Amino acid sequence: MQQLGVLGNLLGGLMGGVAPQAAGPQVIGRYQRSLAHTDWWDSALETDTSNHEITCTAGQFVVIGRYQVKPRQRIHFGFGIAGQDANQGYMYLALYDDTATNSVLEEGKVRLTLRSYDNFRIVPVGEWRTEQLRGDKNDKAKQIALPEQVQFPWVGEDSYLAIEFCSDATDDLIIAAIGTAAGEDVWNLPVTIEVLAGA
Repeated sequence: MQQLGVLGNLLGGLMGGVAPQAAGPQVIGRYQRSLAHTDWWDSALETDTSNHEITCTAGQFVVIGRYQVKPRQRIHFGFGIAGQDANQGYMYLALYDDTATNSVLEEGKVRLTLRSYDNFRIVPVGEWRTEQLRGDKNDKAKQIALPEQVQFPWVGEDSYLAIEFCSDATDDLIIAAIGTAAGEDVWNLPVTIEVLAGA
């Protein structure tokens, strides 16, 4: 708990000014979601806006998706409790490039982070290989569990949950896979959202 308190003070705006051990604002609602590809894709991150692509340089982490917290909300990555298989969240993420005719899978490392609205404060949550994150989109037993990450601070209004990618080879990610890969570029990441009372 002491470690969380220090982290909370360090993050400041990332948490909306709420330290983890404090009573905090009044919570009037709480629910779980799986954020999909369209929730994460942000045109402001595109390096080629005409073709809706994000250039990923080999060996360098780049933000490929982010979700901005809405007013009077706060968010954790994950949902449910570890060990309760039927009630916890699971991750699935398949990344595809802009290869003409048929998109090709991109390989590398994926990192989930918490980011303040100005990107000044960044907290890593976890890191996995792409091969681990796309076990089977229809079978949770082959996916990586992500219960609610209560050991990390809440992400407050206007700040972000983010997906970073470190590609094995320089290439461009595309907003929607094409050809035989169409519809296979599924991004599902679980989150817990609390709704806060207004001032």
